[in-house]
Amino acid sequence: MKKIFSILLLLVTVSAFAQTAQWSFVSNLLPPNPPVNSITVPDANTIWVVCDASGGAARVYKSTNGGVNWLLRNGGLPAVNGYGIFAFDTTTALVGNTNGSLFKTTNGGNNWTSVLTVSGSFSNGVHMFNANYGIYSGDPTGNGAPYQFRITTDGGNTWNLAPTAPIASNEFGVINAWDWTDSSHIWIGSANTIASAPNAKVYRTSTGYYGTWSNAVVTGTGGSTGCYYQAVGFVNPTNGMVGSSGGDLRKTTDGGATFTTVTPPWTAGTVAVINMNALKDGSNAIRVTVAGDTTRMFRTTNLGVSWIREPLPTEATSGQVQHIQFLSANVGFAGLGATGGIGGFMKYSIPTGITPINSNVPAEFSLSQNYPNPFNPSTMIKFSLPKSGNVTLKVYNTIGKEVETLISEDMSAGTYEVTFDASKLNSGMYFYRLNTNGFSETKRMMLVK
Repeated sequence: MKKIFSILLLLVTVSAFAQTAQWSFVSNLLPPNPPVNSITVPDANTIWVVCDASGGAARVYKSTNGGVNWLLRNGGLPAVNGYGIFAFDTTTALVGNTNGSLFKTTNGGNNWTSVLTVSGSFSNGVHMFNANYGIYSGDPTGNGAPYQFRITTDGGNTWNLAPTAPIASNEFGVINAWDWTDSSHIWIGSANTIASAPNAKVYRTSTGYYGTWSNAVVTGTGGSTGCYYQAVGFVNPTNGMVGSSGGDLRKTTDGGATFTTVTPPWTAGTVAVINMNALKDGSNAIRVTVAGDTTRMFRTTNLGVSWIREPLPTEATSGQVQHIQFLSANVGFAGLGATGGIGGFMKYSIPTGITPINSNVPAEFSLSQNYPNPFNPSTMIKFSLPKSGNVTLKVYNTIGKEVETLISEDMSAGTYEVTFDASKLNSGMYFYRLNTNGFSETKRMMLVK
């Protein structure tokens, strides 16, 4: 009995200390900070992004420390906007552009070599399933022409058009608008270019790029440029969702043969669904990012029956979450920026700066004075929670503008400390506010550099 009690106590303690992953801003890109169009994440440290051309040059950046620092790697690339990127590691990668061209590097981006050019096309995505086999999605060269669905079997050096690629009819592809559960099961969204179009196609195959292609005509809200199904996410070969430029959400439970309407979680403003990410780990988690009156991200694990809004850093809400990729349930990344915006990068992870002091349940809510105070550049903030619930701890400047979200998650009862690193801020007075379960308290602190 004593041993069983000890195990139960350990489980309670671990549960009390467990933290929930959240999004945090990592960095802006190097000047001129072009908006990010596509990202690829071989591992948690190796990040590649491709952006709009700026300053008369193509913009492909690489990071080897998780996006903290960036290197421009555009040797030999034409000065046009880039879309679609895949990297094996820090040295070998593929990137597409608006000219329907695909380039490869084997020396970390110092030099890029053209491996595909299709005049009149447009690159939408590239992905390698292993060292040799990969797929590419590009626009048709015109009405009545096939989509540029191409395959490589030699590591991306040559690309062959799929003989069964569907023929376009007043439509084209959309960047990052595809998903797969394996090399056989693939779904690709498209744009119906007729003004105010009430639908667009979502293409699918269950027999691979060289196999049979079918499509579902999915109803949606069209605008002056048409209806775009530009977000696609599948958790397994039968269940998935798609989102449109008109803010429509649809789900399928039969592999994409039919789609039904999902009530969206947003209630105000006209929005466009920008991107989706679906985990294939059995959690059924699909994330949807939208832009309009503000940028938001939502997560569902039941195909839209219920939703959780994921708090985003200020840099994301004022910009646009363009492309999301996850390595695991608690490690994800996203590129930021829309046309004319500032390119940036954020990460989804369990906060490392939150430290549970003990698992004893305190008698009341409390927010302690930070220490040291004044401080440079970091300080500790301690708070106590007599019961579990959603907790936010935010830092504001003297005019009330939020400068950082330290915590925004569900937390168990206990006493905690969190580190606030103000190395990026100017000297001056700041305020920090704790909100949870109807309790709110604000204290001030002084940064002196």
